Amino acid sequence: MTTLTGPQYYPGASHSGASWYEDNWGGDAMDVNVLTVHTTEGMSLPNYADSSGRVGAVAPNITFVPDMGAKRLRAVQHYRIDISSRALENKLGGVATNTNNVTQAEFVGTCDPAHKSTWGGKRAGVDYIYWPDAPDWAYDEMAEYFAWLHENHGIPLVGPSAGWKAYPGSYGTRNGVRMSGSAWNAFRGICGHQHVTENVHGDPGNIPFSKIIAKAKALLGLDTPSTPTTPSAPKPPAFPGRKYFQPGANNKYVTQLGKQLVKKGYGKHYEEGPGPKWSDADRLNVRDFQRSKAALRGDADGYPGPLTWQLLFS
Repeated sequence: MTTLTGPQYYPGASHSGASWYEDNWGGDAMDVNVLTVHTTEGMSLPNYADSSGRVGAVAPNITFVPDMGAKRLRAVQHYRIDISSRALENKLGGVATNTNNVTQAEFVGTCDPAHKSTWGGKRAGVDYIYWPDAPDWAYDEMAEYFAWLHENHGIPLVGPSAGWKAYPGSYGTRNGVRMSGSAWNAFRGICGHQHVTENVHGDPGNIPFSKIIAKAKALLGLDTPSTPTTPSAPKPPAFPGRKYFQPGANNKYVTQLGKQLVKKGYGKHYEEGPGPKWSDADRLNVRDFQRSKAALRGDADGYPGPLTWQLLFS
């Protein structure tokens, strides 16, 4: 499979096959400035069929599928990030929703408190994700996507002033957080399906938005003010993003990574000193480091993510 790169494609996401819907359903090019977050209310990747059974007819731009064993979100992209998708209701004669400079992401799992602990014999946090109370690794992955959108598309790391309401109170046109048409047109930032005008859905419920945004800002090295009362250890440098550690990458972050690997005692695969060009030696050294950490063993693929970076520089 050809690896597609650039700001239209999220690094590491699957961009082809039966789940790529842009070729079938089209879409409008946009200068995106809004992200709408959905939850699928299921445990697996949907086929996004509409009421007539047309597969892909109501798909978002991207879906994140939890790999509970690896503690990762696997990204499946359906449209380019800056092409309008189809996951929002859009009433005739009203304001634009899907085409209003909004990119859309679905996160597999639920926001329904009826499934806070168990669901059909499955366990929350073990077999599926209840997003208002998800494992930290899931919020880390969500934050990484938010940070990437901010860095690559300029989407502000802010949410609606009305906040995020718990389901099922978040359902309906008059849920207390739903934007008016004019407010929707003016909004720039990250919102939920529950906030979008002309829609009734209440997902993703009361996710801890401030916590996730703090994680995203930390990844980007943005302001995270604190007032420690005692001296603390130096903070790890901000994780620059997975795109800097892929085949063909050549940048200062690869050198920074390599030097830290050597410092920590994980440089045996280097025949020469660490350099800016990503190599198999970098990958093998990262893999060795990941295998040494219990939190990383389930996904020791040799490619650094936010947690690998944080642990390596701690």
